[in-house]
This record gives sequence, structure tokens and C-alpha cells, in this order.
Amino acid sequence: MSNTGTPRALVLGATGRIGSAVVAALEATPGQVVAVRASRSEATVEQWIKEGKEAVRIDLDDPDTFPGALAGIDRVFLMTGYTSAMNHQTKTLVDAAEDAGVGFLVHLGVFSDKRSTDPHFAWHELVERYIAGSRLAWANVHPHVFMENLLGINRLRDGAMVWPMGDKQVGWIAGDDIAAVVAKVLAEGPETHAGKDYYLSADLLNGAEVAEVLTAALGREIPALVLTPDELQRMIDAGLDTVPPGMDAAYAASTLIWARQTYEGRFDYSAVTTGTVRDLLGREPVHLGSWATAHRQELLDQLS
Repeated sequence: MSNTGTPRALVLGATGRIGSAVVAALEATPGQVVAVRASRSEATVEQWIKEGKEAVRIDLDDPDTFPGALAGIDRVFLMTGYTSAMNHQTKTLVDAAEDAGVGFLVHLGVFSDKRSTDPHFAWHELVERYIAGSRLAWANVHPHVFMENLLGINRLRDGAMVWPMGDKQVGWIAGDDIAAVVAKVLAEGPETHAGKDYYLSADLLNGAEVAEVLTAALGREIPALVLTPDELQRMIDAGLDTVPPGMDAAYAASTLIWARQTYEGRFDYSAVTTGTVRDLLGREPVHLGSWATAHRQELLDQLS
């Protein structure tokens, strides 16, 4: 605990969409937790410090940076990038957090049943078991498909919503809702949330239904290009689709396995919505229509 008696929470990924939103949510309720931004970029950390913000440098691929970053930290928000390196990154960070006396860790995972065979889901399940076996108090936040994926991996292609899973529906959740839940769990701490798993899914939609929502929000016809996983694989093989920046080949291959297993019905257990946002935050979650309206220009930019 810091000298002020206010817990200090290290927020990984503070330069990204989710991490920065977690910081903003924590800072919107001053006095509960001190948000400590983390980045691997020395220049970014220096700039934050110049602005009077708490910040430390940490590189998840360099465990030698962990002790300094974790000094004086009471709670940690752990999220990793779209790479298979998440396994050793999480293991070594959890070890360092134990050694540093961190009291509580909140991990951003996936919407799984803890019996996944899809690799990147299995990786998250592995690290969650490692965390559970540590001396740390912990909580896991399990978001379904990020609405923000519509600005990235699921962006519109040639003006169309490409959906490689036939008529299968998946759950959707807004990044701001993920961040708000994470921030509340971090702020209230282990006394309230230790050992809890929070699943997040606001809307249950397939590609054709997403296209209908986007059409209404954008005021422009957005058709759905509904494919099978095999058809998507042929597009990839022909160079008509590419791996998003920052996603390694193993992780990218795993996302295609997820699409195939969803198409085959092996993820039907996850075709649900949850009341987590209402229960924890006392409000309705962000639904895709309002999210698309808020991100209207970013979506329209994909059509130009």
C-alpha cells in the first residue's frame, strides 16, 4: 500500500484502447486507486511523467524490467498482445508480482468454457490456472468479441461485413464496458472480487445481423459477405486477406481455428448474453447500434 493509503494499480497496455480506457475509468473516480500507466516505450513514459502522471516502463519480453515497474504496486491489470508470447510473459510477470508483494491481479482473458482446444483460448486457460496457483488474489474478466474488432481484424472489406462462420452468432462487447468492469474490479479490490470470473457479452449477432445494425447506424447499405472458414482460408491463401499488424502467425492461425470451431458449433455454449455490466455497473451495456453511431466516422473511413 502506498504511503497515502491509496492502492496503486499498474495498468498494462496503457497506450492501447482497453488499457487507456481503464486508466480513464480509474481516474474518473479519484481517491479509490492510483492508476500507474505502463509502457515499453521510454519516451512515452517520460512524457507521461512530465504531464504529472504516474508511469513506469515495463517490457513484457524483458523480465529484468519487472521488479522496478512493480515496486510499490498493490494491484495489476494484466493484458497481453496478440502473440503466443503471452504464455511466458504472463508466467514471468506473475512470478515477479508475487516477489514484489502485489496483492491482487486482474487478468483480461477470453470467453471460454475452460476446456478449449483452440490454441489462443487454451493459452488463456493455461495462464489463468497458473495465476490461480500463485499466491496472488485474482479475478478474471472474460470479454466476448470486441466491438472494436470492427475497426481492425473484422473491419469492413470492400464495403462489406465479411463473416466466415455461416449463420453462427457470437457475443459482442464494447471496449468501454470492458474497461469500466476492469476498473471497478481493480478499485474495489480483492475483498470484493477475489476468485471471481466476469463474463461480458452484450449483443448476440451473426455477420448478417451486424451488417443490418451498421447499415442503420451509418445510413449506408452494408452488405454481409457470409462465408465458410474454408472459403476464408482460400482468400488468405490467395493474398486477399492478411494478418493484422501486431498479431503473430501462431495467434492468427488460432483465430481461424476459432472461426472454424464456431462454424462447426463447438462454441455454441458461448452464444449467450450476460448481465455482468448491469450487475456490476448498475446500467445497461453499450449495444452495437450505439457503439457504431459513436464510431461512425471511423467506420465510414473504411468505405472510402
